[in-house]
Amino acid sequence: MFFILDMRAATVAGAVIPGRLLKGSLLDLQTLPKVIFLVHGFNVNQTDGQNHLEKLAGMLSDVGTNEAAVAVLWPGDSCFGPISYPFESTKADDSAAELAKFIGDQLPQRPRISFIAHSLGSRVTMKTVSLLQDWGIAVDQVCLMAAAIDNDSLASSSEYRNATEYAARVAVLYSTKDTVLRFAYPAGNLLQSFIHWNSTTDAALGLSGPRPRFSPYQDIPAKVYADRIPDQRGVDHGDYLPGDGPAPNRNQASAARFANDIVAGRTPVFT
Repeated sequence: MFFILDMRAATVAGAVIPGRLLKGSLLDLQTLPKVIFLVHGFNVNQTDGQNHLEKLAGMLSDVGTNEAAVAVLWPGDSCFGPISYPFESTKADDSAAELAKFIGDQLPQRPRISFIAHSLGSRVTMKTVSLLQDWGIAVDQVCLMAAAIDNDSLASSSEYRNATEYAARVAVLYSTKDTVLRFAYPAGNLLQSFIHWNSTTDAALGLSGPRPRFSPYQDIPAKVYADRIPDQRGVDHGDYLPGDGPAPNRNQASAARFANDIVAGRTPVFT
């Protein structure tokens, strides 16, 4: 079953608001034993987020009629386009707070909860997992694709280490051919660190894969499963979620199969 959870005050940019269902019945959602939240990334408007995530949901072959795929729409975009990136971390965290609140308040059946996230949606997801841990709400599988978070953040106790260890598994799908994460992420993250007075590495998780935290040293939690996409596939930042075309490209289809295997509890291979 497919649902759309909207946390946007506007179709483009706008504020974060409490989640409301645009598609699907809350009563139906409250009966399901397994719920998978699909979270898009940065610079995605409401219409594109809905379209891309609905296509992804249709490619998750193991999501049955008694399970839910929920597209999460959040305002990680701006009327000014990609230059707003350094300012979107606050909206990502605010969106996580509203998503966690929706889960805690509106899903009393306490279903098995999993996440599939792309790009900056990985920040929304890992912050949500952190909040669910605080509230004692279990998290099953987490799949991060082209994650626009620091490559040592899963190991760092000051960032997402606790959330990583709390989930049943955190899977990372990454590509060293991601030009957005290679060239735009370091500059945007550096400016973001000045704005918010926080530390950062210059490499994204979705580019290099997970790395230990070096100061102070903290290794990568054992629950992390990482898969580097072969370089010859040339997977760029837009080659994970289905796009606007009539059919997904080969890499998008492979990413969907990978995500499907993760939320089904299997060991995936990007093929």
